[in-house]
Amino acid sequence: MGTFQSDSQVIPRPIGELPPYANAKARTNLASRLSEAFDLSEAAVAIANAVVDPTTVRKSIGDPKDPDVERILVPGGTLLGVRANVWARRIMPDPRNPRTLPARRHPYAVEPGGGSEDSKFRPLPEPRANCSDEPNKAELAIDVESRHHLTWAAQQAAAFVLAENDWRVSIASQGVMEAVWLVATTYEHEDGSAPATALTTVEGSSRITAVHDLLQIRSSDVPYDENEIKLRTHIRRLNRAYERGPNKDETVGLRCQCVPALILLAFAPHDGGPRFPTAVKSLVALRHVDPPKPWGEGPEFESLADEVLAELYRRDLISSAEHAYYAGSCTRAEAKAAHLPDDLVSRSTRIVRMFTSQDERVGLAIRVAVTSQSTRKRITSKLLHDLATVLILRSIADDPSRVDQIRRYLRHSFARFVHTPDWKLTSRSDAQLTNDALDEVRTWIGDPSVGDPGPSTMELAVRATYPLVVTGRLNADRGSAGNEQPDRRTPGQILDVMRSSPQGVHQLGRAVQDFREDRTIRAVDEEGRVKQLADDQGDQYVSDIYLRNEFPPPGKTKKASDPGDTPRDQYVAAQSAFEAAVAKLTDDFELMYDIRGNDGMPLADSLGTEPRLVDRWRNQLKRIDEELVVWASIYRRKHGAKRTQNGDATAPEEQDPYDE
Repeated sequence: MGTFQSDSQVIPRPIGELPPYANAKARTNLASRLSEAFDLSEAAVAIANAVVDPTTVRKSIGDPKDPDVERILVPGGTLLGVRANVWARRIMPDPRNPRTLPARRHPYAVEPGGGSEDSKFRPLPEPRANCSDEPNKAELAIDVESRHHLTWAAQQAAAFVLAENDWRVSIASQGVMEAVWLVATTYEHEDGSAPATALTTVEGSSRITAVHDLLQIRSSDVPYDENEIKLRTHIRRLNRAYERGPNKDETVGLRCQCVPALILLAFAPHDGGPRFPTAVKSLVALRHVDPPKPWGEGPEFESLADEVLAELYRRDLISSAEHAYYAGSCTRAEAKAAHLPDDLVSRSTRIVRMFTSQDERVGLAIRVAVTSQSTRKRITSKLLHDLATVLILRSIADDPSRVDQIRRYLRHSFARFVHTPDWKLTSRSDAQLTNDALDEVRTWIGDPSVGDPGPSTMELAVRATYPLVVTGRLNADRGSAGNEQPDRRTPGQILDVMRSSPQGVHQLGRAVQDFREDRTIRAVDEEGRVKQLADDQGDQYVSDIYLRNEFPPPGKTKKASDPGDTPRDQYVAAQSAFEAAVAKLTDDFELMYDIRGNDGMPLADSLGTEPRLVDRWRNQLKRIDEELVVWASIYRRKHGAKRTQNGDATAPEEQDPYDE
């Protein structure tokens, strides 16, 4: 088998025993019916040899004078085809896959054989009608110099496709699920070798390339391989493996041997319409050149989220009322009647907890739902955030562009902690939750051994996410164009910082409270008091810039955007200036050490520094270091609270490493 990585995200498609290769009589009868109905020559034999059940196909065609086939409208006429399962070993991917067109080396640029491997031969020409006298017969021909030429082209196409559009992981798990489009194609050899005919993809080349790689089939051998005994032996071997229990490679082999296909059999042009080769190109172009406009991220995630809810309901993990509640298809009055919270904050928090649940049953339901629509989409935290976001936004009735902007911000508003089992959804009031979060963060400040502020701070941050983001008080980065904001942190990272300080916890609680009261979210200080504007001009409101400045990244000081007049303002400004000075000191130290002499060695290592200078620098740094230790201890004593065994908060014990 080909080398590929397994994908644990997708539940594998069940396998079964392979049908036997059809006997010669059944294949001959189908070939005769195809020749009679569609005037096919060698193409009829190639089709009959590739079809898994030729008898069923023959019966489905019915009367050759009025065949019952699928009619596909294309510009200039109608293509006729039949759907059937085919053997992967009897079809081949297009050796001139259009995906490779931009990478081809043409003779005008590079003499064939005069450059690297990618210019060893001329690129294969466009397919033409197999019979120039009958250009609308459903048979194509490609001129090749030799079998080696075809082998080279197939290898070049396969290498490109597997690098740029690799379906192996998905197909190994699911097989080929959508029909590939096939046309009987004859390869005419300029070296005098006999023509060879095989069903060749006109759409689906990437999938068949993946299948052949998994089954270790050399695609270019398919037109020349008519060994019936070899195929029968291969089928029997896989069926014996199925009976005893197949290994990994045999399982993939059983899953990929048969492929659904649409086989093109004829073309009925309009008067003055195109020829069959052009009609085939038109059909392919409808999918690849001029396809329907993609849904985009919003509709895509909407569909996936609905499927997740349906799967959770099918598995009895949510009730019918919860299904309607999360889907946004019930009114608030109906939610309240079903004993579900009817406020926007609680609904948002419940959705986040559902998509980040540690329950394996929920995770499996999400996995099944997502992979039912896309076998190549991985279940990542980013995807879970996107799915939660689209359901949360169903509570908003606003301009679509505004809703899409909120979606792009909200998807980045869930910090890593939401995926931990540490926090749980509770029914605590906002005030109680804020108080509990304050206790946790003070304990965390007072005891460095505590790894995280605590689950109450997590739940409070999740509750505050909806009010802050939906009201535009907290935004995601909008990119560098026209954006003077140097802080590139996501909203989730800022919320994570906010829950790690008393002021931040107070601010989170204030955001939830003001939102519930339909008030503009106000700024608060370290004690939770609402801040006032200068000259008593009213309450100060939060904004994205304010929150980013007030709650900088860990280890950074608040940005002194306005020195202010109060001693506290001046103290914050001095801290900011000191941080900048420390950063410059570090840079200057590194710069000094990086200066090298002619021998390449740092001058600091070869020349050293005068001891009197070093002593003075060290004394100054030592004094600063001692003062900083004291200041840090003061902060811990002021804001931290250590819990005793009975849960009461006490003053922090003298075990702080800053006090050593």
